[in-house]
Amino acid sequence: MSTRACYTFKDNGGSVHVYKDHDGYPYDSDENSEAGGLVWISEAKPFAWPLPRFEANEFAASFVRAHKTDNGGVRLINTKEPWEFSIDSEFWYQISCVDGQLYVSVYAVNWWEMDKGYRPIYRRDTLVMEGPLDELLNKQRSRKEVA
Repeated sequence: MSTRACYTFKDNGGSVHVYKDHDGYPYDSDENSEAGGLVWISEAKPFAWPLPRFEANEFAASFVRAHKTDNGGVRLINTKEPWEFSIDSEFWYQISCVDGQLYVSVYAVNWWEMDKGYRPIYRRDTLVMEGPLDELLNKQRSRKEVA
């Protein structure tokens, strides 16, 4: 079963949401590869403007470019709130630029119960981790090495 996630790229001009239908957990690795939301955000950097320049819509496009395959799997969400499209997401990543670095807040979410207007009847967003992307990745990598 896939772990779906929503990625919200934020700047002073607003937010852009992207939905990815698999591997949305924050981090996982084996001897051959890394996966997960933190990795996917990092893999978008080569397609984006060099930091500290950060524009939410441009970085969202870079994220889609880095992960779009022939089978789909990732798409822009043209909604005001991410749960209006990605009600089945298990994680929500909020990405911005702080002091020239990508800053990420990762939430475990439950958006399943909505009314007909796509407003949450019951909504749970639990902060799992937050901080500069590189620090979060380094922490997860060192945690895997210890295990």
